[in-house]
Amino acid sequence: MKRFSLPALLHEKFEGLTTQRKILLFAGTFVALGAAFYFLKYKPLSERINSLAANIVRQEKRLVELKKAKAQVGVLEKDLAESETEFAHLLTMLPDQKEIPGLLDSVSQLGAQVGLENILFQPQPEQPHEFYAVIPVRLDLIGSYHELGTFFDKISKLNRILKVDNLTVTRRNDASLQVGCTIVTYRFLEQAEQQREGKKKK
Repeated sequence: MKRFSLPALLHEKFEGLTTQRKILLFAGTFVALGAAFYFLKYKPLSERINSLAANIVRQEKRLVELKKAKAQVGVLEKDLAESETEFAHLLTMLPDQKEIPGLLDSVSQLGAQVGLENILFQPQPEQPHEFYAVIPVRLDLIGSYHELGTFFDKISKLNRILKVDNLTVTRRNDASLQVGCTIVTYRFLEQAEQQREGKKKK
C-alpha cells in the first residue's frame, strides 16, 4: 500500500487546483495571516503606544505647569517677605494699649514746649473697627500762629500715626489764636478683640 505524507498530499492537491483557485487560496491565506497579525500583535501594540503618547503629553503639560509654579513661588515668597516687613513696620507706628497714655502725654507736653496754653485735653471713647481701634482726644489750645504751626509740625514727626481732625481756629481779642481739634491715633486690635468685633458685626 502506497503511503503519502501530509505535505506531499497537500502539494498534490494544490497542484491539482486551477490557477484561479490557487490565487484565491493564496489571497485567503494572506488575509487570514494579516488579520491574525493585526488583532494579535499590531492592535494591542498600537493601543499601548497611543496610551503612552497621551500619558507623555499629559506629563509634559504637568511639567510645564510645575515649572511655571516653581518660578512663581520665588516671586510670591519675595512679595510675602516684603509684605511682612511692611506690615511689621506699620505695626511699629501703631501704639499698643500700654503706650497710649504715654503717647497722649507726649502730645500734651509738645504743646507746652512750644508755648501753647492747653485749656482742654479730653480723651474720647475708643472706636473699635475690624482690626484696629480709633483713639480720639479733644484738644483746645491757645497760642500764636507760629506756636501752633510748630506744634502740628512736631506732631507730624512723631514715630506714631497721629492725625488732626475737626480743626477750628478762632482769633481772640489779644490777637492770639484759639484752636480746637481732635488728635486721632490708632492701635492694632489683639486677636481676641478682632474676634469680638467680628461677632458684633455678625
